[in-house]
This record gives sequence, structure tokens and C-alpha cells, in this order.
Amino acid sequence: MVIDFSAFNSGATPAPVDPRVLFDSLPRAERYEFLRDPQGQVLQTWFERRNEQDLVVKLNTGGGKTLVGLLICQSSLNDGKGPALYLAPDPYLAEQAAEQAHDLGLEVTDDPRSHRFTSGEAICVLSLHRFVNGKSVFGLLGDGSRPIVDVGTIVVDDAHAALATVREKFTMTVSKQDHPETFDRLLTLFGPDLRLQSPSGYLDLTTEVPSAVLQVPFWAWSNREADVTEILQGLRDDERLQWSWPLVRDVLPVCRAVFTHDRLEIQPPHPPIGKIASFTRARRRVHLTATLADDGVLVTDFAADPASIADPITPASAGYLGDRLILAPRDISPAVTDDAVREIAVRLAERINVVVLVPSHRQALTWKDHAVLTESDSKGIGAAVRRLRDGHVGLVVLVNKYDGIDLPRTACEVLVLDGLPEAYGGLTRREQIVLGDSEGMVNRQLQRLEQGMGRGVRSVNDHCVVLLLGARLSQLIASPQYRARFGPATRAQIDLSRKVAQALARQDGDPLEKIEGVVGQVLDRDQNWIATARANLTQATYTAVALSPAAAHSRAAFAQAALRQFAEAADHMGKAVAEATDPAERGYLQEQLAAYQHFTNAAKAQQTLVKALANNPSLLRPIDGVRATRLTASDPQTVQAAKYLKRTYRDRNSLLLGVDALLADLVYDPNRVPAFEVALERLGLHLGFGAQRPDRSTGNGPDVLWATGNLRYLVLEAKSGATTDKIWRSVVEQLAHSMNWFQETYDASCSATPVLLHRSNTLEHNAVAPAGTRIITEETMSSLGQALRKAVIALADADAWADPAGVETQFRAHGILAQGIAERFSVKPRST
Repeated sequence: MVIDFSAFNSGATPAPVDPRVLFDSLPRAERYEFLRDPQGQVLQTWFERRNEQDLVVKLNTGGGKTLVGLLICQSSLNDGKGPALYLAPDPYLAEQAAEQAHDLGLEVTDDPRSHRFTSGEAICVLSLHRFVNGKSVFGLLGDGSRPIVDVGTIVVDDAHAALATVREKFTMTVSKQDHPETFDRLLTLFGPDLRLQSPSGYLDLTTEVPSAVLQVPFWAWSNREADVTEILQGLRDDERLQWSWPLVRDVLPVCRAVFTHDRLEIQPPHPPIGKIASFTRARRRVHLTATLADDGVLVTDFAADPASIADPITPASAGYLGDRLILAPRDISPAVTDDAVREIAVRLAERINVVVLVPSHRQALTWKDHAVLTESDSKGIGAAVRRLRDGHVGLVVLVNKYDGIDLPRTACEVLVLDGLPEAYGGLTRREQIVLGDSEGMVNRQLQRLEQGMGRGVRSVNDHCVVLLLGARLSQLIASPQYRARFGPATRAQIDLSRKVAQALARQDGDPLEKIEGVVGQVLDRDQNWIATARANLTQATYTAVALSPAAAHSRAAFAQAALRQFAEAADHMGKAVAEATDPAERGYLQEQLAAYQHFTNAAKAQQTLVKALANNPSLLRPIDGVRATRLTASDPQTVQAAKYLKRTYRDRNSLLLGVDALLADLVYDPNRVPAFEVALERLGLHLGFGAQRPDRSTGNGPDVLWATGNLRYLVLEAKSGATTDKIWRSVVEQLAHSMNWFQETYDASCSATPVLLHRSNTLEHNAVAPAGTRIITEETMSSLGQALRKAVIALADADAWADPAGVETQFRAHGILAQGIAERFSVKPRST
């Protein structure tokens, strides 16, 4: 006989609302024996503040955010604040969350039309991709084809990753491959405006140079709103564009439009998240995140309440994390190469799982001879993660996956970060060009780095060694300014790891053997390491939130602009500009201010743009253009070099890492052209030359100009993104144009050498280079970079980089004094 125990349940006891009591009542799997203390702490605080519409819950990576989010959803259902929707950044994470809900004994569905969801009896777990799109089953504001689905509670998991997804969904892309006629019509429509912004940039667009990127001036875009709308409406029946066009069409006049050689990307300044009315009308919105270097993005992108975002829910301690040794081998010795560290990782993979995170397929090729698996799509990554969890696999490479995967215990004992993601889309590339190393852009890099480093430590019982390859990553953890922006637990672990690195640097012996030895100690669970690592975390606590003061004003400005209240939008944007402290970001905000002002006072908008360029010369140029500023070498080369090095680098280590990072950007790669041009300008400054980027600041002239002294100049045209073995006619014509610009800008007392940076020195049959042209090829650029590096190492060893006499000695010894430098590190063009 079988007893029906449900018969003894009178139903008189209400379902628990307190999430901690709720957890105890669930028929959960054995592995959920109890809540971790940090989970219980944040759930208690959330319960006390649950009626605030916007809340942020912060837990360390691996701190159990998913469980917390699911309990919040169920608690809200029991509290009558349903339906409850749990949003994950991608389908893989949505599947993981649903599995975890099942293990907890919670009812979930992935069907937003399910009666169980709409009636508040089951949690809907979805990928954010299915929620935010132009055909969302939740309905769009102003679109009567589908009713708005009422949602009471929304939990956004991994909010840091969700932000990128939301921006992507609110971007409309017109591809030249899919819509050639439409693309050509739009490029023709704005061609004159783009040509005025940058003749060379427009030439790159029309000759399909992969690195080409130009933004349509805001006045041209808004003035031709009717023409653009007519053209784009012709695509309204295209299945692919139906996912984005409904999200941007109402704010089209204030959108940013950026052309690349193969697409036009259209994106509003901030996502008009109000189109997804289910989100904005939800009574409770909870954002789960491990860390955000600037929580202001929740305000700008999700229209969250600034007061609530400024007061996040955190546990009392941030020290609930497994132990990590985080080493940047170049921080221990500049002689250590990335290839040598890769060999260490390969040897370790013979007995443990080593996971390598790379930003691109190109970087993955570096590991192709050693990787057991290389995966890039969600399905392949999911399968790789399962194999790693099941046992020893060896060395696994994951492409551009820095968050959203769990590799606990032995699934990943060594994690290698071999670079950070680069900007590939037109909008992100333009933003990278404009903002460069501004605080906002660095914050994004730090966030991706911290997320990546968290993959191998998912609980207090995990351990992992993290190896950071490349000078840029070494810079990010070596700089006190940058380290201060990491989360408290990560910062504490980096500080301890740097003490270990400094101790290794002081020891005698081969640096690689020392690195491999200390890694072995951690992996073999040295008891002194474990005790020290845990003690190091005990004092880690959450600090005040970094909330950009400009964020709320910028979001308010966009909200008014979306309603076409442009005067009010300009007022709010002016307040955002006043709050900005970083010059590059202030200029960027001024450009947006000018875009809003254009609708009510076009002349004032142009005046604002002139002021913006004083803060950031990479912005749009006003209609009347910008006059070139003549460049001079004010001091002798070695005096200028010593002044620059002293001003830029605070100590020996930052000098060596900084120069390595500079040289790492001087790579001939179609995907890294903007970084190359920035580095080329900075290379001139390191060498003690005057340096500027005329095309960036005025829209005319060469990519880079160096003043080498005695009224001599190098006119540098950078074609580092070239993919052919021939120098095309259009390229040398561009160099000739830059030489003509020089002759018009500088008087006859000045002389210039035309220099092309190209992977080849072979001219195409009908290409004629200007007289005296020199070519800096990959090989000669490498020689120049190594000469500078050797000189800098010698200066660092002698503590003499701020001494002009010491600089002159080393520059002379390594052949990088100005006289004849172009001839030493370049070759003549060769005709076919």
C-alpha cells in the first residue's frame, strides 16, 4: 500500500516569502544542503528592500548568483509579485539556470506564453536574446501586433554580460553583402559629408579597406532623416532586419551611424529599453553581477534608478573565494617570452586541465599545435565544459568567452588569458578610436579581465593558477591605478600574487624555472600557500560603488531626445559634460551635446563641437573644418625623450611593461589598425620626436607626422592593415596627397620624407611613389622596435631613462638617433 502524503497537507500554511525559509522548504538535490553565508546575507537584505524597483546584488564570481536569483523569483511569486522572469545573457546560461532550478525543486518553463508562467505558478527562464528583439513575444511599446506581457519581477543574471547583448539588439546593421543596393545608396547619400570628414578615410571605405571606419556627422544624419527612413523602410520585410528595425526606428534621428567597408551600423546613444515595456513596467528588477567597474552603465543602458544602483546589496565580506595565484610572467622578468610561458602551460596540461581564453581565432592559432579542443560557439563551448568537468582533457582553447562558464575544482586548475577582446564592429571600433585609454574604456577592459580570471574558481573550495600573457595584461595588474578598480577579492589576490612575483624576481636562477616551481607549489596544495591565501582574503570587503556622475544626466538627456524634446535633452547633456573629468570622455559627451543642440540651434552645435575637439581631437570635425597646428621639435631629441619617459613611467617595471605594450600594438594586422596608429604616434614620442596625427585631428594630412628636429619631418602613412603583397596605386596616391598637404601647411624651410608602413615594399605595376619614399615593412618595424627595447632595458638597468645624457648614449648605441633613422629602419620601394 502506498501512502499519499499530500493528503496530510491541509494547505493552511502559506508558501514562504522569505527566500531563506523558502530554500529550507524546497525538495532540493543533496548538493544544496545549505545556503552559503554570503548567499543568505544578500537574500536577507534583498528581502528587506524587495519593494524597491531597481536593485543590484553583487556576489563574487562563483558566489552562487544563479541560486540567489532563482530564489528571488520564487519568493516574488509567493509574494504575489509575479509573473517572474529570469533572464540569462545567452542560451547556454539559460539552460544552466533551468537545470539548477530543477535541482532545487522549482518549477520553470522556457515558454513565455505558458499559462503556468503568466499565472505566476512557474518561473520563465529565458535567454536575453529572446526577450530583447524587434519581434519579442513580450510585445513592443507602440506596436499593436502583440500585446504587452505583464511581468511582475525580472532578474537579470550576469548583468555585466547582459549589457553587451542589449546593445547588440538595439543596433541595426545594413550589410553590403546582404543588401548591396541599399548600402550603396546610403553611402552615396552621405559620401560628400564623409569625404569632408576625412578624404583618406572615405577613400579607404570606397576601396574596401577592412580597417576603414567613419561616422556620419550628426547634422548630415538628422537633416536627411526622411531620406534614410525611406531607404530603410524598403527593407522592412527583410526577416533579418525585423529583429532590429522596430527597436531603433522611433529614435532614428538621434542615432549614431557608422560606416565600415562592408556595413552600416545604426545605434542610439543608449538603448531605448522602454520599447520592451515588460521590462520598464516590472514592479521589481534585480540585476545580479559579480563586479562592474562603473555601475553607471546600469543607469545608462537599463534606465535603472541611480539612487538604488548606488546602494547595492553585498555580503559583509568579499573574501568567500577559492585561492588564486595570478601571475603576469613579464612582471617577474622582461626576458620571459609569451612562447616560453605557453610551453609551461603545455607541460602542465599533460597532468591537469589547462584552459586558455583568447580573443580571436587568429590568436587561437598560436595554440593550434597543442590544443586538444578549440571551441568558439555556444554549443561547442558547452560540450568542452562538460568534458572538462568529467575528467582530464588537457589543454582547451576557448575563443572570446570571458564570462558565463563554470570550471570548478579540477575542470580548470590553470587558466591562461592570452589577450583581451578587441573591437570588431564599426561602432565599437569608432568608440575605441575616440576614447582610447580613457577611464571608461580601461574600465571595460578590467571588467573583461576580471570576469575571465574568475572562470576557474567557483567556490571557496576551488583553486586555480592564472597566467596573463602579453604586455597589456601585465600593465593592467601592475598599475596601482588600475588595480584599485578590480573587485575587492580579486584585488587582494592580485596584491598577494604580486608579492610572490617580486620575491621570485629577487631570487637567482632561470625565471621560467622559478615560475614553474611556484605554480607547482600551488597545484600540489602547499599548506603554507593555502593558509596565506585564505588569510589574505579575510579582510576583503566591498567598497563604495563607482557610479559615474554623468550617467544619470546622460540617460535623462536621451530620454528627452527620444521624445524629441531636444532643448531639454541639451540641458541634461550639459550637466553630464560638467560632471566628466577625463578629457577624452568629456569631449565625447560634448559631441553628443552638440548632436542634441543641432535640432534647436545648429550654429551653437558647431561651436560646441569645436570645444569638444579641444578635449578630444578624434571626434567629428565641424562643418568649417579644423586648422592644422604646426608641429615643432622644441628641444633636442634626447632631452625630449628623457622628459617624456620621466613623465610617463613612474618606475623601472612600468617603463619596461609600457614599452612592451607599445611594441605589441605595432603589429601589422587588419583588425588592429586604430591601435597601430595610436602606437605609431606614441613611438615617435618615445624616440624624442614631436608627434601628432593630422588626419585624426583635422580630417586631412598623414596618419602620423614626426618632427625629428632641425625642421625635418617624417610624413607617415600607416597601411598596417594591408593584406596584399603589393602596394596599390591608391595607397601611394594617398601618400602623395599627404606630402602635398605638408608643403601647403609648412613653409619652404621645412623638409619631409614620405614614409609608408606596409607589409610589402613592392609597388603594383601602375603605382608611382613620391620621390624619396621609404617603406617600413614588418621586418624593419620589428628592428626599430627591438632597438628601442634594448635601449630602454639598458636605461632601466642604469636607472637613467630621465637623464638626457644617458638617453643619448643608449640611443646612439642602438642607432635610434634622428639623423638617418628613416634610412636605417626602412627600405626603398621596389617596382614589379
